[in-house]
Amino acid sequence: MSGITSPARTERIVVGIDGSAHGWAALAWAAETASRRSVPVHIVHAFAPDLPMLGFGSTDQTSIKEEGERLLATARARAHAVDRDLTVTTSLPPGFASPALVKASHDATMVVLGAVGHGLLSRATIGAVAQQVAAHASCPVVIVGHEGHSETPHHRVVVGVDGSAASAAALHSAFDYAASQESELVVVHAWEAKGPADPTLHTDSSWPAYESDLEQEVDREIAASSAKHPAVKVRHEVVRDSPVAALIQAADTADLVVVGARGTGGFPGLHLGSVSSRLLGRTACPLVLVHPREP
Repeated sequence: MSGITSPARTERIVVGIDGSAHGWAALAWAAETASRRSVPVHIVHAFAPDLPMLGFGSTDQTSIKEEGERLLATARARAHAVDRDLTVTTSLPPGFASPALVKASHDATMVVLGAVGHGLLSRATIGAVAQQVAAHASCPVVIVGHEGHSETPHHRVVVGVDGSAASAAALHSAFDYAASQESELVVVHAWEAKGPADPTLHTDSSWPAYESDLEQEVDREIAASSAKHPAVKVRHEVVRDSPVAALIQAADTADLVVVGARGTGGFPGLHLGSVSSRLLGRTACPLVLVHPREP
């Protein structure tokens, strides 16, 4: 996804682990992606005093650090099992995972982590760490929400667009990924009326007219990225459905779903939009959240 990062960034993939099943799935995805791109992978495990294997509230910093080092050694071995020549570095910062991963994102191509970890919200749809990092990271964040990692590839990347700056960045990113994987790119725009003032509900408007206008607008955005990746096959869909429902359904036959971190709704300064928030941990394939490019 080099097209969505600053040239000054280090070409490396950062992955957060905590010993959970989703964390190991995130590591496998990160290692495979790093191997394909011939870039290093950097594994981060923060040692806060709430590791379940040590008992909640443990304050024995030596035991916590030793457990963290054992976990990182296992993670390094797992990464090298994917590619023995992969360059792997690790870090064991003190404190909680979210700030450590957000800090690591300042110098990374992407940050990868599991949707749910070993924290207090481990039975929720999405963990607090994934939510916080997705909102505040300064590079794309990949959320791996399922433990299974051996499915047959679909050779399809799905990207959600809505005309926002973040969705334009997501579209560029999706093109890069589809090109690198020789995959089809499916561009999805989903619409549902938000209230009586919605222009498509007026008596002089029609769904076909709205659909045609939208297709022309998105096609203009697609054309710019197509020039860079002419070999990528692109399919554009405008659907009358909830964006969340449409993208969750599209994810069932995709290898990756890419969305902007926030869309056209919300308010200035909002880090994570309602659609991206509701997608976290709910897609059948990894989800990439992209913030708008900085000028």
